[in-house]
Formats: sequence, C-alpha cells, structure tokens
Amino acid sequence: MLSPDPQKEVTPSAAPPEGTGPPGGPNPPGVVPGHFIRRRSDRAILGSLVVLAILGLLTLCYFASSVFITIISSILIALALEPLVILLCKRARLRRPYSSAIVVFLAIAVLYGILYVTYGSAQQLFSDLPTLIEQIRNAPLVQRITSELYRLTETLQEAGRTIGPPVPPSPVKGTQIIVRDTASWSEPFLRGLGSLTSILFSLSFIPFLVYFLLAEKEHLIRRTLALFPREHRETASTTIGGIEKMLQKFLTGNAVVAGILSIATAFVFLLIGLPYWIVLGCLSGIVSTIPYLGLVLGLLPPLIVGLITFDSGAPIAVIAASVTGFHVVAANLLIPKLVGKGVQLNPVASTVSIMFFGWMWGGMGLILGIPIVAVLKTVLENMQPTIKLGQWLGE
Repeated sequence: MLSPDPQKEVTPSAAPPEGTGPPGGPNPPGVVPGHFIRRRSDRAILGSLVVLAILGLLTLCYFASSVFITIISSILIALALEPLVILLCKRARLRRPYSSAIVVFLAIAVLYGILYVTYGSAQQLFSDLPTLIEQIRNAPLVQRITSELYRLTETLQEAGRTIGPPVPPSPVKGTQIIVRDTASWSEPFLRGLGSLTSILFSLSFIPFLVYFLLAEKEHLIRRTLALFPREHRETASTTIGGIEKMLQKFLTGNAVVAGILSIATAFVFLLIGLPYWIVLGCLSGIVSTIPYLGLVLGLLPPLIVGLITFDSGAPIAVIAASVTGFHVVAANLLIPKLVGKGVQLNPVASTVSIMFFGWMWGGMGLILGIPIVAVLKTVLENMQPTIKLGQWLGE
C-alpha cells in the first residue's frame, strides 16, 4: 500500500500494566497509548486529504474541461496502441520512438478512412437535422402525447380550482413565442469542448500527445515512480502496471465489440433502407458498449429516424429487434470473452459515473466516465486510508 503498514494496534484490554508506560509516567489502567491514537488520527487526516484532493481535481476538471478531455483521451488512446508498439519493437526490432511513430501514423490513416466513408452520410444528416426535428414535433404520436399531457394538465388545474382558492387571472394575456436555435440539439454532445475552434485546437494536440506518451513511456514511468518514497515504489509500480493492463483490456475489447456491432447494425439498416444508415449504424454500435445505458442510447437515434421515415411497423420492429439482439449478444458473449471482468465497477458506481461525467463533459463524459472511475477505484484500493472506499466502488 502507499501508506506504511500500521503498527499492531493495542486495545484497552492489552494495555501495558502500570509502571511500564513511556518515560513521562505510567499509562493508567485501561487507557490506550498515545502513539496509537496519533496513528489512527494521522490515517483519518490522510484519508480526508485524499478525498479533498479528489474533489478539488473534479472541480478543476469541470472548469478546464477541454484540457483534461484532451489529456485523458490521449492517455487512453496511447494505452490502446501500446500492444502494437510492443509488437513492432519485438518483431521488426525497431526502437520505440520509430515504432510509436509508425503506429500513430497508421491510427491516423485508419481514422481518416472511417471519416471518409461516413462523411457523406454524416453531412446529409446534419443538413437535414432541422427538418427532422420539425417532423418529430409534428409526428402524430408526438402530437397525441402532447394533447394527452395538455388534457391532464387542464384536469389537474380544474381540480385545484375546485379544492383550493380561486387563482387570480394573469394580468397580461397573449401568445408566447419561444425561439429555439435548431443547432441546440448538439449542445449536450459538444459541451465540455467549447467552440469549434477549441475542438479543432484540442484535437490537433492529441496525435502529438499520443506519440510522446508512447515514445517516452519508460522514461515517464521511471520518473513517476521516483516521486514516491523508496519503500512505496514497489507498490506504486504494481498499481501502475495493474491500471495499464486493466485499461488496455477494457479499451481494446470494447473497440473490437464496437466495430463488430457497428458493421452488423449498419448492414441491417442498409437492408431495410434506413436513411443515414452508416452514421446511425456506427453511432448505435459505439454507444451500445456503454454499460447499462448503451441499449437505450443505441436504440433511440435509429428508432426516431425510422418512425419518421417508414409508414409501416415492420421496419421499426426490425430496427428494435436488431439493435436489442446485437446488444444482448455483445453483453453476454463478446464482452465477457474479449474484456473479461473488465473494470470491476458495481452497477451503482458505473451508472453514477456515467451520469456525473456526462453532466460535466457532455457526450465525451459518457465515454470517459467509466475508465476514469476505474482508475480511481484501483488507486483507492492500493492506499491504506481509502481501501474501504475503493472496495465500495468494486463489484
């Protein structure tokens, strides 16, 4: 553990007899020695400082969201690419800086290939989005739900007038016009990154950060361990190694699962003639890997577009059945096989982390929340004052 092992606790029943206490006088019978009280007090203070440090770091993450999103994303990408760097170093006998450069260039090429394939469909979806939103508002089902809610509100207001005192009329009657920006739909997803300029500025740093993290990995780990006292370096090294293996398995496994789900879902959407099938298929496959909330998040976008596009219920049923079926297969077969036990977070911790980081960082928080809390859990479990808190986050 990161804190020294506590000395054997001396309970009141095991207190030394009178006359055998420290040099200032014997301990009265039944009184715990002062050094034990100080040791427990020090542990409590250290635990409180750790909790306060976590709260302060979360506050900093909120106000400097674009910086932390860029750094954390770069670290996760570097961890996912690390096995390829090791493979090149062993098989091609290349030095680590050269292997890192090749892997980063290959990753950028694959990313550009994916963007090239999905760009046309994504551009069409973005241009048609205001029309789709208007169609959703005017859809018969939405109109029916709105009228039912309005009727329920009128009924409750009438009941309130009957039971309670009369409500004075509003001094001004008129028509209220609410103007909404049609681009506001994207605000939850872009929140945490800022403007388009800030997004591009942050994205431009990621390839360089990933390369330096890969090329200088051994140096960074060695310097990080040097920050700890000598007696704690072995524990710190074990903790860092455990975090690295856990995140690599989690990231690579989920990336493979997301790729399989994206291809399968997009193929089904293509067969039934769903518009924007590439974008909706990739989006559904990626978000389906989010624990507990993935099915709902992966089902809503294609289902909404399908309700607007198709008149019959058969394509809608195919969309719902395919997304649900693929999600069930992934959750019960692919993820246990490729990811294993994964991050070992309990359902409450996973859901709260997704909600919290989604609120703080928008769409990026939904992706980064689980890995961040998993790392926090591992660190807490390896520190004596906070080991119980780390175990509480686990399964």
